Amino acid sequence: MTELKIRPRERSNGKIVYEYRFEVASVDGKRKWVTKGGFHTKGEAKQAGREAQNQYENFGRVVEKDQISFSDFLDYWIENDCKIDLKPNTVDRYISRVENLIKPKLGKYRLKSLSREVLQAFIIDLYDAGYSYNSLTSIKGILTKSLNYAADHHYIAYSPAVRLKTPKNRIPKTHTRIEPHVFIKKEEMEKIFERFPERHPSHIPLKLGYECGLRLGEAFGLCWEDIDFENKLIYINRQVQWMQDSSRDTLEKLQQNGTAACGKGYWYFTEPKYKSYRIIEISDELNELLIKERARQLRAKDYYGIYFTNYFSNKPLYFDGKEPEFPESINRIGNDDEWYPIHLVCIRENGTFISPRTLQHTTKSIKKDICKDFDFHSLRHTHASMLAEIGVEQKYIQTRLGHSDVKITINVYEHTTDLMRMRGRKAINDLYM
Repeated sequence: MTELKIRPRERSNGKIVYEYRFEVASVDGKRKWVTKGGFHTKGEAKQAGREAQNQYENFGRVVEKDQISFSDFLDYWIENDCKIDLKPNTVDRYISRVENLIKPKLGKYRLKSLSREVLQAFIIDLYDAGYSYNSLTSIKGILTKSLNYAADHHYIAYSPAVRLKTPKNRIPKTHTRIEPHVFIKKEEMEKIFERFPERHPSHIPLKLGYECGLRLGEAFGLCWEDIDFENKLIYINRQVQWMQDSSRDTLEKLQQNGTAACGKGYWYFTEPKYKSYRIIEISDELNELLIKERARQLRAKDYYGIYFTNYFSNKPLYFDGKEPEFPESINRIGNDDEWYPIHLVCIRENGTFISPRTLQHTTKSIKKDICKDFDFHSLRHTHASMLAEIGVEQKYIQTRLGHSDVKITINVYEHTTDLMRMRGRKAINDLYM
C-alpha cells in the first residue's frame, strides 16, 4: 500500500482545509494519484483517505460512499456480489432488468437518498404499466438484495427496501404484459405428434414435456445414465443452459464444440431450477420409445464409427453415486476427449446434440398450423392439469414438477379443463336435485 499524504490547503477566503492524496497504478507509464480535499481537520482527511485507499487496494477503484449514484452502485454490486455465486443466466437476467427498468427510473438517485416511498412508488408504477406479478417479484428481489448488500458494506446505514409490497388486489391501469400459458387439448397434441413423429429431432423433447412435465432445459439435459428402464424411472439431475462467450477464438470453438459455426458461446450443465432434483415415473409407452431410441443410437454409433460425434463434460456429472453437485466453475459440454464422456438423449443420427434452439422452429410451426398460443412450457402446464383432472394428489403433482411449494402447483399450473367443468356441473346437479 502506497503512502497516504495529508496536506493543508488555503481557500480564497483564507480558511484552511485538508486533503488526502495517494498514488494508484500508472497508466501508459504515467503516475496517477487519487486526491480529495475539503476536510475541516487533518484527522478527518486521514480517516477518509484510509477508507478510500483501502477500497482501492481491495477493489481496484475508489468508491465515494457519500456521493455514489444508485446506478453506479448497481454496477458495483453485480460485479462484486452477483457474479460470484449466481448462475450466468441469472446474472444476465439481473443485468437486463437493472439496465432496462431500474436504472432509467432510479439510477439518477444518490444511493443514500433512496427511500422506501420512492421504491414502493416505482413498483406500483411497473404494476400499472402491466408487468406481471412474477416480474415485479423479481425486481423487488433485486432491490432488496442490492440494498441489503449496501447496508452490510456500510454504504448506507440501513436498507430502505424493507416491507416493499407487490400489488395484488388492485386493478392495474394496463393489462398484464404476459399471456398465461395455455392448456393444450388432446386432439391438438395428436396433431402435434403427427407433425413431429418418432425419430424427428423434436419428438422426444415434446414427449418429455407432455408426459413428464419437464422444463425445456431439463428435457435437453437428459442423459441415458438418468433413465432406469427396468423400473421405468427418470432421474432429473440437471438442466442445460447456454453461455454467451464472445471471447472465444475460432480454434477454441473447433476444439471444444467440433465446429466453429456453433456460435460464440457454448452449452453447459447446471443444477435443475430451484435445485429440484427428483425421480419421476414414466409410462410403458414412453419407456419403450426411449429403449428403441437408445438402440438406434448405439447402432448409428457403430455405423458412423470415427465420424460419430461424441460429447464430453469438463466436470463429472455424478459424484460417488450421490446427488449431483456442480462446482463453481462452468460445467461445459464440448468435444475435448480428455474430459468426462457424456451420453445425451437428444442427439441426431450422427451424434450431434439437438439443442433447445431446435424448438424455436418447432414452436413456430405449431403456432401457425395447430395451436396459436403454444409454447414448450405449456406442455408442463398441460401435464399438471391432466394429472389433476384424473384426481392425482396435489403433493404428487408438486413433487413430479419439482416445485418447492404446492401453492405454485395449484395457482400456476392447473387449468380448468373441459372434463373438470363437466364433473363440476354434474356434482352441482347431483347436489341440488
